[in-house]
Amino acid sequence: MKIAAIDLDGTLLRSDSNMSDYSKEMIERAARHDILVIPTSGRSYRSIMSKIGDVKGIRYTIGANGSVITDCSDEKIILNKKIPQETCLAIYHHIKDRGGFFCGYSDNDSYIETGTEKILLSTKMSRAMCDDLLATDIRVPDLGILMEREEIAFGKLYFSFIDPRDITACVDWLGGFDDITYGYSTPYTVEVFARDCNKDLALDYLRERLGAGWEDTIAVGDSENDLSMVSYARFGAAVANGMDILKEHADLVIPPNDEDGPAHLLEKIMLEPDFTEKNSSNKTMK
Repeated sequence: MKIAAIDLDGTLLRSDSNMSDYSKEMIERAARHDILVIPTSGRSYRSIMSKIGDVKGIRYTIGANGSVITDCSDEKIILNKKIPQETCLAIYHHIKDRGGFFCGYSDNDSYIETGTEKILLSTKMSRAMCDDLLATDIRVPDLGILMEREEIAFGKLYFSFIDPRDITACVDWLGGFDDITYGYSTPYTVEVFARDCNKDLALDYLRERLGAGWEDTIAVGDSENDLSMVSYARFGAAVANGMDILKEHADLVIPPNDEDGPAHLLEKIMLEPDFTEKNSSNKTMK
């Protein structure tokens, strides 16, 4: 069995945040060829499933940038990393006091405070992307109270500001914490996780759980937060629309997301079992 961890936004999903019928077909065909496609995203499980729920053959998802692994058959969580509560509260108050948008990911869902979506909608992100991110969020009156009462704990935090300078200042401030890792998911948004959390660690955990070898791992992505798993995997690919830093570390640059690059890669692997071995040298896929 091969395990193909594929990022969603900017990679498996097209620019309109949807997956093509061709991509769905290749994922389902891959499952029949004993290639297990694992959607691997910064999204929550609920948000991931809103995009891939009708695709057959997907058994697991890696969500919240590696914080959560969920079994799709029963929504059972098999890995669940959390950020220390004190750190979550400090970041929450820092963002809120400065008028930013704050979202917390807990287990299979994501949470925001009622009415704060207007902040995200006022950033330079596209309306389509904002609507997509907000679609599965659960609205609550006050996240701070829920955290203080220990009624909720987060494995991922996600924030944005209307003014990009406020984002930069907040990222600098986050450098004072030693129990988290963080990075830009877009030029306008920042994600925060527990220090021992990343897509590569989640992929390695799932690989071992499934009894697969490292030599059978494939990873595909587009952005900096995919770098760890693309570097970890036996064969790592970057879509042509991806960040330069990812392309530099990938074994292969494949067609962009709007041309269904990951699906074409899956088809190549099914047609040529030794395709990954023959193309592990940072070439461009024809």
